[in-house]
Amino acid sequence: MNLSDCYQILGVQRGASQKEIKSAYRQLSLKYHPDKSENHRDGERFKQITEAYQLLRKEEKSKNKVSESDVAANYAHFWKKYDASKMNDDFNFGPNFAGFKNPFGASTQENYSHFREKEASFKSTHLILYGGLGLIALWIILASILK
Repeated sequence: MNLSDCYQILGVQRGASQKEIKSAYRQLSLKYHPDKSENHRDGERFKQITEAYQLLRKEEKSKNKVSESDVAANYAHFWKKYDASKMNDDFNFGPNFAGFKNPFGASTQENYSHFREKEASFKSTHLILYGGLGLIALWIILASILK
Protein backbone atom coordinates (compact mmCIF):
# COMPACT_ATOMS: atom_id res chain seq x y z
CA MET A 1 0.00 0.00 0.00
CA ASN A 2 1.44 3.41 -0.95
CA LEU A 3 0.66 6.84 0.48
CA SER A 4 -1.73 7.91 -2.29
CA ASP A 5 -3.83 4.79 -1.61
CA CYS A 6 -3.88 5.66 2.10
CA TYR A 7 -5.24 9.15 1.42
CA GLN A 8 -7.85 7.68 -0.93
CA ILE A 9 -8.95 5.01 1.56
CA LEU A 10 -9.41 7.59 4.31
CA GLY A 11 -11.11 10.01 1.92
CA VAL A 12 -8.82 12.98 2.60
CA GLN A 13 -6.76 15.08 0.22
CA ARG A 14 -3.04 14.59 -0.11
CA GLY A 15 -1.28 16.96 2.29
CA ALA A 16 -4.14 16.92 4.82
CA SER A 17 -3.27 17.79 8.40
CA GLN A 18 -2.93 15.15 11.11
CA LYS A 19 -6.12 16.44 12.69
CA GLU A 20 -8.10 15.91 9.47
CA ILE A 21 -6.60 12.45 8.96
CA LYS A 22 -7.42 11.44 12.53
CA SER A 23 -10.97 12.74 12.23
CA ALA A 24 -11.55 10.82 8.97
CA TYR A 25 -10.09 7.66 10.54
CA ARG A 26 -12.38 7.90 13.57
CA GLN A 27 -15.49 8.39 11.46
CA LEU A 28 -14.66 5.51 9.12
CA SER A 29 -13.57 3.17 11.89
CA LEU A 30 -16.86 3.72 13.72
CA LYS A 31 -18.80 3.11 10.52
CA TYR A 32 -16.97 -0.08 9.45
CA HIS A 33 -16.03 -1.59 12.83
CA PRO A 34 -16.75 -5.36 12.84
CA ASP A 35 -18.55 -5.19 16.19
CA LYS A 36 -21.04 -2.65 14.83
CA SER A 37 -21.76 -4.32 11.51
CA GLU A 38 -22.83 -7.80 10.43
CA ASN A 39 -21.31 -7.54 6.93
CA HIS A 40 -18.08 -9.55 6.47
CA ARG A 41 -16.74 -7.02 3.97
CA ASP A 42 -16.92 -4.27 6.55
CA GLY A 43 -14.30 -6.12 8.63
CA GLU A 44 -11.92 -6.15 5.68
CA ARG A 45 -12.64 -2.49 5.01
CA PHE A 46 -11.92 -1.71 8.68
CA LYS A 47 -8.52 -3.44 8.41
CA GLN A 48 -7.66 -1.36 5.33
CA ILE A 49 -8.69 1.86 7.09
CA THR A 50 -6.60 1.03 10.15
CA GLU A 51 -3.56 0.07 8.06
CA ALA A 52 -3.83 3.29 6.01
CA TYR A 53 -4.08 5.42 9.15
CA GLN A 54 -1.09 3.73 10.77
CA LEU A 55 1.01 4.17 7.63
CA LEU A 56 0.16 7.89 7.42
CA ARG A 57 0.96 8.40 11.12
CA LYS A 58 4.26 6.58 10.73
CA GLU A 59 5.12 8.75 7.73
CA GLU A 60 4.29 11.95 9.65
CA LYS A 61 6.38 10.86 12.63
CA SER A 62 9.38 10.07 10.42
CA LYS A 63 9.13 13.57 8.86
CA ASN A 64 9.20 15.21 12.28
CA LYS A 65 11.92 13.02 13.75
CA VAL A 66 15.22 14.78 14.37
CA SER A 67 18.15 12.74 13.18
CA GLU A 68 21.05 11.93 15.49
CA SER A 69 23.49 13.73 13.19
CA ASP A 70 21.46 16.96 13.55
CA VAL A 71 21.56 16.63 17.34
CA ALA A 72 25.32 16.04 17.29
CA ALA A 73 25.91 19.03 15.00
CA ASN A 74 23.80 21.32 17.22
CA TYR A 75 25.63 20.06 20.31
CA ALA A 76 29.04 20.78 18.74
CA HIS A 77 27.90 24.22 17.58
CA PHE A 78 26.68 25.08 21.09
CA TRP A 79 29.96 24.16 22.77
CA LYS A 80 32.06 26.06 20.21
CA LYS A 81 30.76 29.26 21.80
CA TYR A 82 32.07 28.15 25.20
CA ASP A 83 35.47 26.91 24.09
CA ALA A 84 37.82 27.13 27.07
CA SER A 85 40.70 28.55 25.02
CA LYS A 86 38.58 31.55 23.99
CA MET A 87 37.22 32.26 27.46
CA ASN A 88 38.76 35.10 29.47
CA ASP A 89 38.80 35.28 33.22
CA ASP A 90 37.61 38.90 33.53
CA PHE A 91 34.43 37.87 35.27
CA ASN A 92 36.09 35.85 38.07
CA PHE A 93 36.45 38.13 41.10
CA GLY A 94 37.08 35.47 43.73
CA PRO A 95 35.50 35.88 47.18
CA ASN A 96 35.40 39.70 46.88
CA PHE A 97 32.60 40.95 44.64
CA ALA A 98 33.68 44.61 44.77
CA GLY A 99 34.69 44.52 41.11
CA PHE A 100 31.25 43.36 40.03
CA LYS A 101 29.35 45.98 38.08
CA ASN A 102 25.69 46.10 39.00
CA PRO A 103 23.54 46.95 35.96
CA PHE A 104 20.82 48.41 38.22
CA GLY A 105 23.02 51.13 39.71
CA ALA A 106 23.22 49.78 43.26
CA SER A 107 26.42 50.35 45.18
CA THR A 108 28.64 47.28 45.32
CA GLN A 109 31.67 48.91 46.94
CA GLU A 110 31.17 47.14 50.25
CA ASN A 111 33.34 44.09 50.78
CA TYR A 112 31.62 40.77 50.97
CA SER A 113 33.02 37.88 52.89
CA HIS A 114 31.85 34.36 53.11
CA PHE A 115 30.54 33.83 56.61
CA ARG A 116 30.46 30.28 57.73
CA GLU A 117 28.17 28.85 60.35
CA LYS A 118 29.67 28.09 63.69
CA GLU A 119 30.26 24.40 64.09
CA ALA A 120 27.94 22.71 66.53
CA SER A 121 29.54 21.24 69.61
CA PHE A 122 29.18 17.56 70.32
CA LYS A 123 27.87 18.28 73.80
CA SER A 124 24.92 20.32 72.61
CA THR A 125 24.16 17.82 69.82
CA HIS A 126 24.12 14.91 72.27
CA LEU A 127 22.07 16.86 74.80
CA ILE A 128 19.40 17.70 72.23
CA LEU A 129 19.36 14.22 70.69
CA TYR A 130 19.27 12.15 73.87
CA GLY A 131 17.12 14.66 75.75
CA GLY A 132 14.53 14.47 72.96
CA LEU A 133 14.64 10.69 72.92
CA GLY A 134 14.26 10.64 76.70
CA LEU A 135 11.20 12.91 76.52
CA ILE A 136 9.62 10.70 73.85
CA ALA A 137 10.27 7.58 75.95
CA LEU A 138 8.79 9.29 79.01
CA TRP A 139 5.72 10.33 76.99
CA ILE A 140 5.18 6.74 75.76
CA ILE A 141 5.52 5.33 79.28
CA LEU A 142 3.12 7.88 80.78
CA ALA A 143 0.62 7.38 77.94
CA SER A 144 0.60 3.61 78.52
CA ILE A 145 0.24 4.02 82.29
CA LEU A 146 -2.58 6.56 82.11
CA LYS A 147 -4.72 4.54 79.73
